[in-house]
Amino acid sequence: MNELQNILEESVSRLFAERVDRAFLARCEDGEWPAELWSLASEQGLTHVLASEAAGGMNAGWAEAFIVVRACGRYAVPLPVPEQLLALWLVERAGISAPSGLIALLPTVVDAAATGHYTLDVPRVPWGRAAQFFVGVTSDQQIALFDTQHASVTPAQNLAREPRDTVHLHAASPVALGACAVNPHAIRWLGALLRAGQIAGAAAACLELSVKYTSDRVQFGRPLSQFQAIQNHLAEIAGAMASVDTMARAAFLALDARGLASLGDDSASFEIAAAKCRASDAVELLTRLSHQVHGAIGFTYEYDLQFLTRRLWSWRAEFGTSGEWGEHLGRAATAIGGDGLWAQVTR
Repeated sequence: MNELQNILEESVSRLFAERVDRAFLARCEDGEWPAELWSLASEQGLTHVLASEAAGGMNAGWAEAFIVVRACGRYAVPLPVPEQLLALWLVERAGISAPSGLIALLPTVVDAAATGHYTLDVPRVPWGRAAQFFVGVTSDQQIALFDTQHASVTPAQNLAREPRDTVHLHAASPVALGACAVNPHAIRWLGALLRAGQIAGAAAACLELSVKYTSDRVQFGRPLSQFQAIQNHLAEIAGAMASVDTMARAAFLALDARGLASLGDDSASFEIAAAKCRASDAVELLTRLSHQVHGAIGFTYEYDLQFLTRRLWSWRAEFGTSGEWGEHLGRAATAIGGDGLWAQVTR
């Protein structure tokens, strides 16, 4: 990593390690909005990593964004830092001045409205209830920014008790609209990338907890980590974590190199699909073996593991399941043929 990346990783890890603990997570799951941590994350530029210096950001790339997104997964951060990071990137690319406040992502294609007024219901919007604005990509490749004046929210949550609300737009006119060279499905694709990065971080935390617990827990006169069956489980967790981390990191780097203006071979679409497919697919093994080496304590609310595994179970289905992304990879492989596929996976 370069100097900026080292500084960023140290900064984000210190902030979340100091602020996010079991009691904090429990309060957030009970409905508390962590305003202080949100302010600190914004002040340190974590939500503005991709924004230009003129827009108050770091003018960094997706390689740096991976560090922030992965840390959000690693510490089970109950905030939409990755979503805000993406929202600000979309807004600036469309030439729209970023508003002050939380911008929630609309994870669907917004059909272009000839009248300029949009009426739609969008389910599973991350932190929709806390947003001051909503952003979506229209079918004619424009970024549409809406305020809450003509919007209502039906609260809902995922298994991790993170807000996943339904947003209702009622004949809403965008407060800003700008053309942007991204695919209309960009939020689904980039959201999948964010979740792959978060799964990579949570997987690393599961491995760390499992190694520590089995090293400390003594059974039949020796630590659990000295039993061959436990060692095999830890090795499998480590292998799955490494593959998820490597593929997620590669997808972020590919986005820096090739963008997502199209979903063709010249974009980062293949790497993103592969990363989310692998990340979602690995969740079953990661969670099963992590809980198996912990035994009953791993399921208790007083122990940290369940904060991670409930997020993993939730994130694997968000912005597309492993099956959906696997189907895309299969179609892509069929379309480009054997020689093309080899070139694709080795570039």
